[in-house]
Amino acid sequence: MRHRSETALAVITLFAAATHFTLETWYHLIWGQPLQALLVDYICNALMLLGGFASLTARPGSAAGLLAAGWAYALGFGWRSVFGRLEAMSHGIRAPNGEPTGAIVVALIAALSLVAAMLLWGLALAWRQSRQSGG
Repeated sequence: MRHRSETALAVITLFAAATHFTLETWYHLIWGQPLQALLVDYICNALMLLGGFASLTARPGSAAGLLAAGWAYALGFGWRSVFGRLEAMSHGIRAPNGEPTGAIVVALIAALSLVAAMLLWGLALAWRQSRQSGG
């Protein structure tokens, strides 16, 4: 059974995916990054879009598991990005593309906190759904 807050999470997920796609494409065009890094971001966007659209069309059912999967993927690669940059900074390594790493790390940590909250929300909905379906 679908919880009423799942619709809000699906809408937030779609908004986050569109924002992430836009900002990551902009970052790629301005600062440059390996194509593999951009591909990982686009996989994340695809998972989040799939989860958001599936959730909105699965009525009265639920797609909370897909929503949680998209947010979990975002948390995973975001974690790696933040702590990879922090490690490089601790060793005095500057980004080869000239990005302002310190400011980006602060923004990424804030975004990572938000992503973690969204993931917990999605996991709570998926857990609730599995408990009600007897699974």
